[in-house]
Amino acid sequence: MDAVKEEFYFRLSKMADPSKRFCLFNCDNTYDLKIVEDFLVEVDEKYGLNISVKRVYFGLSQMAEVCETTIPTMQMAYAIFVVHANESRLSINEENAGIGYAKLYRALLQKTGELSLKC
Repeated sequence: MDAVKEEFYFRLSKMADPSKRFCLFNCDNTYDLKIVEDFLVEVDEKYGLNISVKRVYFGLSQMAEVCETTIPTMQMAYAIFVVHANESRLSINEENAGIGYAKLYRALLQKTGELSLKC
């Protein structure tokens, strides 16, 4: 995990625009986004990046609304979708996966300019 943190610190420190809005997403309250927010605050304090954070929790039944209505109207530079799953794999970035998490992943990619950091 330390290597991931250092890579994240490095990438953020190289950004031209120091003002960044992060939106954190979680479906069905399976993970406490405060943990991720605390990590981003730590990064902000270390590098002075002026990060702001918004947490978004939603239910599975709200997935389509979040993808089609909520995300397109949000102001964000970066999105972090936190998944707590016991599945062997999640098909969020496969071309033929057009349901569930894949739809959310595509909406976030489109909103943030097709940038993705996979850890």
